[in-house]
Amino acid sequence: MKILKTDYLSEKSIGVRIKMAEEKRMVDTYEVKHAIHVGDKEILFAVDDRITHCPYMVSNCTWDNPLGIACFSEAAGSADYLEMMTEFISRVTAQLETVKVERDKITVLLKPFAQEHCIPNDYGESIENKVVVIRAECLRPEYRTADKQLMLATGGFGTYANARGRAVYTVNLYSGKKARWNREDILGIVKQECMSDWAKDRLKQIESERKVKQKKHEQAR
Repeated sequence: MKILKTDYLSEKSIGVRIKMAEEKRMVDTYEVKHAIHVGDKEILFAVDDRITHCPYMVSNCTWDNPLGIACFSEAAGSADYLEMMTEFISRVTAQLETVKVERDKITVLLKPFAQEHCIPNDYGESIENKVVVIRAECLRPEYRTADKQLMLATGGFGTYANARGRAVYTVNLYSGKKARWNREDILGIVKQECMSDWAKDRLKQIESERKVKQKKHEQAR
């Protein structure tokens, strides 16, 4: 098994492009034959029979960046099909175990939020600086839990009332991670009575941290 250069599988580089043609998913010259998305990574098994010394490739694919651009890492290639299929299955299994460990560490109720827990998403109203709920169907099946749904909408054209833009930038109340969503991904603003104590506490903490950063930014001017 050969470890391929990460540069070779970076969408920002010249050498690699994602192509969509005739319903085939391509990564440079390799056709993706199998793809399984678990947790924060998608594991790809791709083939290019024209590259006789390395026709099989396995790579990780993530979109964890502000622009949502596909980024590839830990690419490996070989002429041995069984070797690469074993690598593919091994990575998928590792991802499953990682998600299980993450879930076991969660200390809050996991029951997902539904429409009855929200003030419906009204495009005529601003959602900026509001705690919103991400639609469960917009999340990976393994992430359709409350801790992944509650977000503080911090900005973006999609937060405005009657906005033409779609982008909504958020901070996850549980993890503190930042992400970008579209306005249509928002189920609504969470009802105050449906917010658990942990969510209220985390909201106060996040808002306090934002005020400190804003003050430092103003002083630096």
